[in-house]
Amino acid sequence: MNWVLIGLATLIACEILKAVPFGVTLSRVTAYSRKAARTVSSSRISDHWKERVLPAFAMRIAMACILILGMLMLVVLPYALIGVIYPTGFAGLIADLARPVVIVAMLVGSVAYLWLRTRGGKKNAEASDYSTTDKLLHRLALGAPVLPEMIHDLERGRYLKQSPDARNGDHVFICGLARAGTTILTRELYGSGAFGSLTYRDMPFVMAPNLWANMSRHSKMEAKDRAHGDGIQVDLDSPEALDEVYWRVTCGKDYITDKGLTVHKPYQEELDGFADYISLILRRTGKARYLSKNNNNILRLPSLAATLPNARFLVPVRDPLQHAASLLSQHKRFQTADGFEESYFKWLGHHEFGKAHKPFLFEGRPTSDPMTLDYWLQVWIASYDHLRGIKDRLGDAVQFVSYEALCRDPAYQAQILQGLGMAAAPFAEMRDKGAKPIEGAHPDLAARAADIHASLI
Repeated sequence: MNWVLIGLATLIACEILKAVPFGVTLSRVTAYSRKAARTVSSSRISDHWKERVLPAFAMRIAMACILILGMLMLVVLPYALIGVIYPTGFAGLIADLARPVVIVAMLVGSVAYLWLRTRGGKKNAEASDYSTTDKLLHRLALGAPVLPEMIHDLERGRYLKQSPDARNGDHVFICGLARAGTTILTRELYGSGAFGSLTYRDMPFVMAPNLWANMSRHSKMEAKDRAHGDGIQVDLDSPEALDEVYWRVTCGKDYITDKGLTVHKPYQEELDGFADYISLILRRTGKARYLSKNNNNILRLPSLAATLPNARFLVPVRDPLQHAASLLSQHKRFQTADGFEESYFKWLGHHEFGKAHKPFLFEGRPTSDPMTLDYWLQVWIASYDHLRGIKDRLGDAVQFVSYEALCRDPAYQAQILQGLGMAAAPFAEMRDKGAKPIEGAHPDLAARAADIHASLI
């Protein structure tokens, strides 16, 4: 076996793959296929219109597939040329390429080479918490086109029939704006042992929690402060906001835009798929109730409530000036994120602040500079005014939770737990850090926010 020739052909194939629009074209096929499937299954579209539009989708898919075939032929061409001069001939080259060790070496080598060619040259003054191997694995599992969907399909095929039905479970979704106590409330509920949730141990293959559990169960990591600088320590078994990956991978283009994140009304098949995803997580955790912390869920609360009728949605609410100041502080803090960290936030759908920030595009969304307090006060007003309207529509399914009362009042903590059908117990991590004097907010914005806050709590 001639490793030099195989390696040379692989490097040339990588360069060809980098030069052609393979990923974009493959994503296009997936998008057209989904649109065609939604058209066929939709009861709101007439048969006449289906007969007109489906051939157009079929033609686009066919043309894209022909283009993909052409690109694959170009990628394979270096191996065909090497076969001419290979010591054991073309047949010997094919036999060597079929060996498992060669396949693994080519896969790992190709991913490493493409990463080094595209992003590896970018440096950052701060050392990253992720090794080169970790970064490659995250890019493969979260950033590669189509691959997360393929892994999820394997997970569904292997484990879904063995998973509990999640549609009627008493699940809990914690959402709102970041820096309102969503993380600490999630940790308190998760610590009760009553819920199954995604944790850092599920990273980076969060779309396949059961498949990946077979490999990650023996992984270890000492608890350390998270990057926010707020004193919260995390380890591999800490719950985290990871289920947004499902929505980004499945239908991200429907609500993630260049300007921000729009109100999201998923198709029923996507909602059913999310219920199945919860079932898979519950199978992995051995629990009957799912706990989610995902601030982006405020974009799709009515759809989630309709699909999961027994679920409860807790929305922590914090004093608007304190909240806006905290968001501004974090936005400034994460401006130093390097290229991988910025991509990491985007892969997880975390656009709350920092370099990857995208605002929620609700009515009254911010128009000022994100480096100002007023910008984040506008974010607060637009978000909680929107949520106030959602609460009016969904009733008791949505509950606003006072951040300050959670920090200070054990009786209030007990009330929240009992409302979720849990035994009252003191919170272990919730602490009252006190209010800081906040100056510089526009009086009209501060007054508007105060009115909304008073109507919620």
